[in-house]
Amino acid sequence: MLAEVQLFLKDLQRQELPPAVWEAYVQDLGELLNFLQDLGRAHWSAVEAEDIQKYLQTLKDRGIPRSSLDRRLKVLRGFNDFLLQGRCIAASLLPAAAPDASPSQVLSQPELQALLTELAEAGPDHLDEMLEQFYHYLGVERGLASLTLESYAGDLQDFREFLDRLGRTAWEEVTLADLQNYLAELAARGLAPTSRARRLSALRQFFRFLQQEEKLAANPVELLDSPRLPMKLPEVLSESEVEALLAAADPSTPLGLRDAALLEVLYATGLRVSELVGLTLKQVDLRRGVVRPLGKGRKERLVPMVPQAVEKLRRYLKEGRPRLLKDKDSPFVFLNSRGGPLTRQGFWKILRNYARKANVRQLSPHVLRHSFATHLLSRGANLRVLQLLLGHADLATTQIYTHLEAERLKAAHQKAHPRS
Repeated sequence: MLAEVQLFLKDLQRQELPPAVWEAYVQDLGELLNFLQDLGRAHWSAVEAEDIQKYLQTLKDRGIPRSSLDRRLKVLRGFNDFLLQGRCIAASLLPAAAPDASPSQVLSQPELQALLTELAEAGPDHLDEMLEQFYHYLGVERGLASLTLESYAGDLQDFREFLDRLGRTAWEEVTLADLQNYLAELAARGLAPTSRARRLSALRQFFRFLQQEEKLAANPVELLDSPRLPMKLPEVLSESEVEALLAAADPSTPLGLRDAALLEVLYATGLRVSELVGLTLKQVDLRRGVVRPLGKGRKERLVPMVPQAVEKLRRYLKEGRPRLLKDKDSPFVFLNSRGGPLTRQGFWKILRNYARKANVRQLSPHVLRHSFATHLLSRGANLRVLQLLLGHADLATTQIYTHLEAERLKAAHQKAHPRS
């Protein structure tokens, strides 16, 4: 069944979909595949129309927005047509599509809005039109991930509703006083300074886009100061805690081999969790001992691995992965127990389990990424090299680790100095 999904996705690649649209197709079809496998369906010829109706009803029961449901149904219609053309199914699994629901319209504005924003239809068209153009710009030209796009959409829709209450009908009507009142309202709602700063960052990016598109003569957002944020240093594990965590997996089982490789590769490379679970076989070069993850903005980078990570990954690929894969096919390195791609949520559960086993405090994948960076820096790594390894676009993002290391140096100095 996975082979047909992969062929369909390969066919879609020729349409040069925006990254966010592509990720939505992959996620939706992967979820459908897992649902059908849980029902015991091994081939598409065994799938019945009632199975698809059960799947759609499950989505409705979960309370997902109507726009998301429409998007998934559109994906299903396109895949259903693909299965019919390939004679993988004898009859359609879905009722006939409405005349205006052609699956070829993958870049229509309504679909893009449903995919990236799930905004309610409200207010003057001019305001919403520019928001849609901005989301399209972020997804297509800047290649931002779907989660980032959804964050922008949620923040800007909140401001959009605030303007609606003020009676504003165009972005050029927004004043500095409006923005100041909005930030004051956010503070009155009890939003933390970090949340208010994120909202302001979204507004700043959007208003710069409006200026770029010559929709504004002046940008009032540039006159605002960001909320003062306290310096928050990232949490890290000690080297001994990392050693305990890496030793917690049992390599005598396929899942144990996978988990040992997962943890070792994460600490060896400092990948983001999305980059780790999204690794494909083509992105791994065991001979050279490197991985080529696809980071933010669809930018690829080269990250070396230590010998221990290479060895554990080699053993997993040779002994563990084939037993998880069984008779299926997958481009992904790390698989779940059913042979499907491992998800971010699945890895979080795995990590929490091993944190308990190793008697390490509760941690997140990002704590291991912070630990990777801090331990490299403490052993003499150059900050610029660290920036490249972590995939940071701006060196200022990497400089947080210099503050953390300074705190450690200060603590060590106070402990060791005879007059402290």
